[in-house]
Amino acid sequence: MSKSAENQTYPLYQNSWVVRQSDPGEEGARNHLFETVYVQLDAHYNDTALSFHFSRKVEDKVEFSQQFDDLETLFKFLGESLDPVSLGLLGVKIGELNVQLGK
Repeated sequence: MSKSAENQTYPLYQNSWVVRQSDPGEEGARNHLFETVYVQLDAHYNDTALSFHFSRKVEDKVEFSQQFDDLETLFKFLGESLDPVSLGLLGVKIGELNVQLGK
């Protein structure tokens, strides 16, 4: 968690997984190309508003990044990517953060 007088960042969700990108020949070959995919959701609080930043990286390259200013749009977007349990846990974390910030 990063804290300053003006901006605070709260990590809400992080996950990564390894994906096999290519098969260099027949099945069972020893050499394959693998990439690690990372997803992250952070909340940003700037003393007046709470916003959310979602990013998806493959290795070191950011493939997708989006800022959300309202929860309805955020959860519609995340509903296409996360399972119901993860969405519920994320909702609890956001609720706890709102209580902590006094919103």
